[in-house]
Amino acid sequence: MERSQKEILVGELQGIFNSATAAVLIDYKGLAANELVEMRQELHKVRSTMKVLKNTLAKLAVEDTPFSGIREHLVDTRALVYGQEDPVEQAKVLVKIAGQNPNLKIHAGVLVDPAKTSVLDDAQVEALSKLPSKEDLLVKLLFLFQAPATQLVRTLNEVPAKFVRTLAAVRDSKE
Repeated sequence: MERSQKEILVGELQGIFNSATAAVLIDYKGLAANELVEMRQELHKVRSTMKVLKNTLAKLAVEDTPFSGIREHLVDTRALVYGQEDPVEQAKVLVKIAGQNPNLKIHAGVLVDPAKTSVLDDAQVEALSKLPSKEDLLVKLLFLFQAPATQLVRTLNEVPAKFVRTLAAVRDSKE
């Protein structure tokens, strides 16, 4: 590869490292081509992308980015799975595929938050995959916001309903 091509690739990787909010570093050695295609399709469904890394260039690109903590993991056959959406869904897909295929190994993960960046090991990535998704959390939050109003309506409705039941009981006793 010529120097100019390497510079372009390093710039592209720096763009990925600066814009991604979550990423997982995987070892894909031993996966068949069709398995890689299926994995990419599953990742695409959760708005994540897989990029095979050239480690020497990735080590240059990772400097001065939020992903600098994974520099030591850039060895052997590595690919970066990254995205700007829900990191939980991305982790769920990878852990599911790793469970089905022992050739896929998860090595490290990165969660980028405006306050700080966290480097995760494989066990932490697996723990991340067990969390509820963003949609599930939003639904639970909606029910929590809705619960007081629903309870208020039930309470307000109970006063006239109790009055009607009392009148019906008086009517039945006079018959």
